[in-house]
Amino acid sequence: MSRALLVAMSLCAVTACSDPSDAVPSASPVNTSGLRDFTRIQSTGPDNVIVSVGKDFAVKADGSDRALKVLEIKVVNGELRIGRREGWANMFGGMDEGATIHVAMPAINGVGLTGSGDVDVDRAQGSGLDLSLTGSGNLKIGAAKVGALTADVTGSGNIALTGTADSAKLSSTGSGDVDGKGLKAGRASVSVLGSGNVGLASDGPVDISIMGSGDVDVKGRAQCKVSAMGSGEAHCAA
Repeated sequence: MSRALLVAMSLCAVTACSDPSDAVPSASPVNTSGLRDFTRIQSTGPDNVIVSVGKDFAVKADGSDRALKVLEIKVVNGELRIGRREGWANMFGGMDEGATIHVAMPAINGVGLTGSGDVDVDRAQGSGLDLSLTGSGNLKIGAAKVGALTADVTGSGNIALTGTADSAKLSSTGSGDVDGKGLKAGRASVSVLGSGNVGLASDGPVDISIMGSGDVDVKGRAQCKVSAMGSGEAHCAA
């Protein structure tokens, strides 16, 4: 056996012939200790975000070394942005398994979800709440008590709502649903342009526009005004 071959075999044994994609990048995991002064959350990755409202600011990320190395969390103009570091696709061969982010904040007035992860908010209270979902993840609001509520689904994920709102503007332009079975709105406007369904409860005026195949289901004694040009149907209990 040649000396060169013996040297090569020795080097392979020392390095365990590892795949470069298995190496841990030199970048340090994200530092979340100074993140504060935000009222809105934007999540763009596969991470699951669990939000507790009514507490002082705190952000904690849990997950594997791989997930934490590529994670980027920052505050921009009052918005907590959860996503990926620039060039993350070059790490670990582009594999992204996602992390779990625990967020505590005094109040929340908006959530944007464009990734495949889920966002779960335990409560929301205030003059307004703006929800936008354009990805495949799901967004849940456990207990809302707000003045004006806006919920817009343009992706395949679903928004689930529980609580009360003086007014609600709900729309689905994708395949995802706006599930407001547990939501009571004083008045509402509902728009369906895709195959997703929208539901809520109301005893007040509800304007409904359907131009897709999705249905609208309104519980309570609502006074519904319906404009339907698609195959979807509106169901009002009153």
